Amino acid sequence: MWRLACLLALTATASAEVIVIEGKAPPATPPRPTNFVKQAAPPYSDRAILSDAWTKAWLLLEIDERGTVTRLKFLNRPGYDLEKIAIAEAFKLRFDPALDGGKRAMRSTLLWEIEWPSAWWLSSFVGTRSAMPKIVGHPPRRQDHYVPCRGSGPWAMGSVRPTYKDCSKPDLSKIATEAWIDRAGFSQ
Repeated sequence: MWRLACLLALTATASAEVIVIEGKAPPATPPRPTNFVKQAAPPYSDRAILSDAWTKAWLLLEIDERGTVTRLKFLNRPGYDLEKIAIAEAFKLRFDPALDGGKRAMRSTLLWEIEWPSAWWLSSFVGTRSAMPKIVGHPPRRQDHYVPCRGSGPWAMGSVRPTYKDCSKPDLSKIATEAWIDRAGFSQ
């Protein structure tokens, strides 16, 4: 448990008040993934491929002192039958654990994003469905930088495959309400 005591001078007459704030100190060093390949696309469900969906999942991961994801919760669900895949991919992750100020490993939580670009778009512009869009150009930017975000305007109906990417951010209001999914209780 982390405690911080603050001494505040209330008046010039030397009266003071002590306020104690209790809680968990944030890690001095956050967890770092050790087996995550940024350029590898996650597996797709048949429904995501057939729908040509561009979607993402936002997860809150709980990581123990050994760097293992022990449980997670969805802050945004990807849909298209991708939830089980997202859970399986998250539980495969390994991390260098978070460290406290004394360089001791500690439990932590981490926001994690899993993105599934349009399968057609990846095949057409990256050349494979197993790799994420590359970093290109100057200034460096992701190869899909020109693809508009879902909800940003009318579809390019003249296009053979009108595509919008999922540019969503995590819904932090779900942190308190969404149920945890435990590693021990998850089966593929």
